Amino acid sequence: MAKQAKKSSLKPKIQKVKAKFFATYYSNPAKDLKIIAVTGSHGRAETAHLIQEIIRSRDPKVGLIIDPESTSSLYKQLFKVWRSGTDHVIVTASKEAIANHFFYQLPFFAVVVTETSAEQDEDVKSILFNKEPYFAILNHDDPNYALFQSFPSKSATLSYGHDNNADLRINRSKLYKVGAEANYSYQNCKFDLATYITSEQSENYMAAAALTALAIGLDIDTIVDGIANYEPTNPTTIANDQSEQF
Repeated sequence: MAKQAKKSSLKPKIQKVKAKFFATYYSNPAKDLKIIAVTGSHGRAETAHLIQEIIRSRDPKVGLIIDPESTSSLYKQLFKVWRSGTDHVIVTASKEAIANHFFYQLPFFAVVVTETSAEQDEDVKSILFNKEPYFAILNHDDPNYALFQSFPSKSATLSYGHDNNADLRINRSKLYKVGAEANYSYQNCKFDLATYITSEQSENYMAAAALTALAIGLDIDTIVDGIANYEPTNPTTIANDQSEQF
């Protein structure tokens, strides 16, 4: 039992050392990148793809990393993105990747939370916020909203959802056989968004992506076009993200 406990306590330390090593080995690519982390039990990939398409009009080389499988894989991909000459990269963060400290000491420009479950260690959730991202984009309808709101951000913490207190409010939505559309309110403006993603949560994916883009200074026309431009390879299967307790 003592040996098992020792191994358990050593694992986080080893993972953190690996993160430092690969950051140095790959020339610390994060220092020149605006990294947007998307996390949650559902919709990480969909939301990340939408954000990428919105930013693409301003930064054609914007990078996208979907659920890296190891620390070395993450930094190898970050290095390739950095070498491409882009300013932005969107990274999806699974529960396992966060718990295994893949993102240790990685500075995030923004952290976007889609949907989470109530059962999860608070320390794991706080890892993405430990260096205080400039922006935090939260789901106001999520059961863990109050917890995430308690984590500090350097510039602003914004929320989306059906709640009247959300910064970007979902007014109504409609789901089609292939795609969905929804109406939103932000400050004194109302606008419509449409996507080819077919899912009951499409309205949330679009809201999260739109609010992220608004936070970093993109206009609504750019957001509308970017979201409409994303065409999933197979909309009916891509939209059905596998459930993960986060």
